[in-house]
Amino acid sequence: MDKTYVKSVLEGLKSSSSKRIQESLVKIKSTIIINDKGIKSFRESGGIEYLLPHLRKPNERILDLSLSILGNVCLDEKCSLLIGKLNSYGPLVSILNTVCRDSIVGRTSRVIGNLAQKLCNAEHLHNFGAVKALLEVINNRDKSTSYATLTMAVRAIRQLWMVKDKRDEMLRLHAVQSVSILLTTECESIGIIKSSTGKEIEDPKRSQDDLIVGILKCLGYFTTYLVGNCAEQIQGDGRGYLCLVALTKRHETIALKCLMNLCYLSTCRPVLGTAGLVECLVSIIQKKHATDMAWWPDGAAKALAQLSGEAVNRSRLRRSGGLSLLVTAARDNAHAMHALLQYVFDDSSFQLLIQQGLVGLLTDKLTDHISTMEFEHNFTIGQNEAVKRKEKHKNESIAVYDMVVSNIAYREKGFFKRSKSKLLSETEDDLKVVIERDNMIVGFLDAIDSDDSNLSDSDEGTSSQRKRSLKRKSHFVKMASKDWSSGVFWEPKSPEWPSLFQQFPSDKSPSRDQGPLSPASEGSADMSPDYRGSLSKKSRWDWSPDSGASMGEGSSTSPYWTDNQWSPGSSGPSSPFSINDESSDSEISGRYSPVCSEDDGDEDQKKTSTNAIAELKATQIAQELDTELTIEDDSSDEKALAEDISKCKIDMKSKSSAMACVMVLMFRVTHGTCTTCGSIRDDSVPNHLTDLLTSRECLHGLLDYVERCQRPMGRAARILVRIVSNHLCLLNLLRHRIPLRLHQMSVRSKHPTDQCIQCKQINKFSSKLLTQLSLKAESSYGIGKISYHLLKGTTSMKQTLSLTLPYFVRTEKVLKKYLIDCNGLNLLFSSIAEAKEDIDDCVTALVKLANNVHIKDPKILENRYRSNVHVTYDPILDNLAPDDIVTFQLDDSSTVKANKVFLCQHSEVFSAMLMGQFKESIEKCVQIKNVSKPALEHLFTLLQCGLNSSKNDIEIFPMAEELETNLEVLLLADRFLFDKLKEFLSSAILQFQLAPDTADKMYIWSLRDGMGFLCVESVAYLLTGQMSEAERVKSFQNILNLEYKDQLLEDIKSMLLRQLIK
Repeated sequence: MDKTYVKSVLEGLKSSSSKRIQESLVKIKSTIIINDKGIKSFRESGGIEYLLPHLRKPNERILDLSLSILGNVCLDEKCSLLIGKLNSYGPLVSILNTVCRDSIVGRTSRVIGNLAQKLCNAEHLHNFGAVKALLEVINNRDKSTSYATLTMAVRAIRQLWMVKDKRDEMLRLHAVQSVSILLTTECESIGIIKSSTGKEIEDPKRSQDDLIVGILKCLGYFTTYLVGNCAEQIQGDGRGYLCLVALTKRHETIALKCLMNLCYLSTCRPVLGTAGLVECLVSIIQKKHATDMAWWPDGAAKALAQLSGEAVNRSRLRRSGGLSLLVTAARDNAHAMHALLQYVFDDSSFQLLIQQGLVGLLTDKLTDHISTMEFEHNFTIGQNEAVKRKEKHKNESIAVYDMVVSNIAYREKGFFKRSKSKLLSETEDDLKVVIERDNMIVGFLDAIDSDDSNLSDSDEGTSSQRKRSLKRKSHFVKMASKDWSSGVFWEPKSPEWPSLFQQFPSDKSPSRDQGPLSPASEGSADMSPDYRGSLSKKSRWDWSPDSGASMGEGSSTSPYWTDNQWSPGSSGPSSPFSINDESSDSEISGRYSPVCSEDDGDEDQKKTSTNAIAELKATQIAQELDTELTIEDDSSDEKALAEDISKCKIDMKSKSSAMACVMVLMFRVTHGTCTTCGSIRDDSVPNHLTDLLTSRECLHGLLDYVERCQRPMGRAARILVRIVSNHLCLLNLLRHRIPLRLHQMSVRSKHPTDQCIQCKQINKFSSKLLTQLSLKAESSYGIGKISYHLLKGTTSMKQTLSLTLPYFVRTEKVLKKYLIDCNGLNLLFSSIAEAKEDIDDCVTALVKLANNVHIKDPKILENRYRSNVHVTYDPILDNLAPDDIVTFQLDDSSTVKANKVFLCQHSEVFSAMLMGQFKESIEKCVQIKNVSKPALEHLFTLLQCGLNSSKNDIEIFPMAEELETNLEVLLLADRFLFDKLKEFLSSAILQFQLAPDTADKMYIWSLRDGMGFLCVESVAYLLTGQMSEAERVKSFQNILNLEYKDQLLEDIKSMLLRQLIK
């Protein structure tokens, strides 16, 4: 644009004639500042300096035009800064305070709003009292005040709100309350909320609707500064929240965002629930797409989670159908997942969650976690590493829950001294999670110890150690306790916390120091009436407090609680008597539970007789599982204790945090489904719930987690205890072949058990579960169910039962019922013969069965000789006449010489052969068929040692080096009627040469050449001999791959049957 023209027009502003000034102003507005180039020319020609003096003139027409031009040009960043430098703030505020004309007030408000987009201008406007002047416009409005003026005033207040240091001052001026009351008044005028006049709802005018939208935008930014005073002022005259809820029908996105931001403040949520937010939010989500979170309003999942923090809103969520939405949200949202913990204390709500698919959700979460989970065992961790680990935690920063720690640590010293070592952890992956519930801080701690298991798991120990263990008996953390809430700790929310945690969330407002200042840009949430453009929807409505706050791990429902720590030892309200109270259910105990539960009694104090111990009961096994680990009772000074507790950092979005939620919820599910020490629920449990809890994915997921986690005896273990202890779960456990998995866990480990605490615990825990499963299978209920399925069940179920029963059924009477009366043995051998099952599982089943029916290892029965020695044959023919020497010629033409007289004296066969009427008696060289030279020579050696005499007392047996030789000698002893020698040699072979690598060879020889000698002993050793599973399976495979497969199975079956029916 021609600068000459611009300057000529500006010259008119110097005129003393009001008419010419007005004409110049009109030209500037209509021809010069119509685009960016024109604004630039206007600024460079000194137009702003010419324009500002007219703000002080009394001519309202000139003032009106000047404000209009000023409002447009200050959208340019350089113009805005220049206007501020020329000290225009005072005149603008003065106009608001002195001029009554509506259009002038509106344009002045617009100029202030546009200038305030630059932070430095906004700060100066605050200093000149712009906020107070704008509030006067709003509060002193009358019928002459237009909606456009009010809209501009509200927008200016919103822009001034961006100066964070001035927000408290604005609250003292009741700026938020004034805007909120304005909204309430406008909604009342069109019937959106009820009024005393009972006005019906009508459509607002366009300008009135723009005002409502502008107020909602302003409230949206107010809600990013969540302090009690601000939230209280948003309530206005008491109907502010109600008005926002009602406006969701017309302006859903903006109004809902304001409401969801308010949800971050715990004091607001009950009032929001009363205003109908819960029903409103649930209705909005259900209308969109309840099962697909992609269609939900942004932040809706977090809002549902936050609203679950108070009892009144939990009740509303339950009645309005919001629990199903919470389950859906929990699949992808960590806040919603933590919010589910709010319902574990409400049985009716929790049952609804289960009906809505909670168990499936937990199973999926567990399966996903296991797919990426590494082993977390403390394998070969040395003392130096442990010290380094402690130092690492010592250097970590102390965060939010220090106050909880200090409140509890010094008030509940007795409890902390008892539980110090195990409620505290030296690892960062402990399962602990915190929620804020009804103005209480609730901590869920996986309090079962696994680090000092050697104190209780050790098979060896001094009497003093045993005494210490007994002394700590009252401090045991129960794994299968009736009180499901073991490990749940409570602490009242301190009134001092709000001042401690006021780290205000980011309002995500546009930076006032970057980007264009035009309201049409992303830097503004409103648009000037004279300068509109497109606006990013995402940036416009993104007001959520920028914190990870939610009810969950490391965070309360307050938006300021981010990256918090919590005290795993947090307890409930203190009492002077709680220090020495040991009961977790006591009302005066620091560890009270809000769930009413039956009294556990004094089971731990009861003594059982020797006869009673022989008959295992379910409760006894559960108690053994309970006392696998104990809590260290060592005391330390309280200062060090508080420091240790404060270092338990929690990240709500971490994998360990998510698993903490999963385990707490799943354990709560078992409380209503499974029983350990008796009946917990009087009402019947739906079968489908039991089926879900005992699905293959859930069971194997829990077992996988126990195998890999750092604390195997935590909640996952208690969940398994409850499931295994429930008779209703028995068939599903067998259907999914859990006994096979438990057996593998009991005999195999990732690391050597003497070097890995976790592996040792897993082995023992799995054995305990198998014992518990055995008790259920041998009960009247178990016998009836299993027998029915063995006789009438499906083919696959029969096959599964026949394979799994030997793993855990140990009583011969019950085994006879299952295997003989119900045909289980035939089913098992049929599966093996037809190769329907894995050979490893089948062999283990046979071995277990053999041990249960007391088939003995033949090797341990033979202990006749002290040792053995290898000898060579010496015929001792010196000083013998030629006629007393006999030579035996063998099949390979080799010869063996022997003492004829000696042979005839010890064998009737040789006597008849060499001294009788046979032709051999007159021959010097006697032919013998089917004999090898080493075997014949060793036979003569054994005879020379006197082993064919019943009076033989030899302790060191002379053995041939090769097994084949000894076996052939055994046949020769039978052939030549050396009965005693045969007996002694058989014992020696079993004692010295029956081994894992020879048992299959011995059995094959017995069937092929040995006429059945040592056949039974070989089979018994294959079943019960000491060898690894791999060696046993290999031996079985060597036989089963030959033509002796059927004979082996028949021999094993006959042996088992003899034991079962004897």
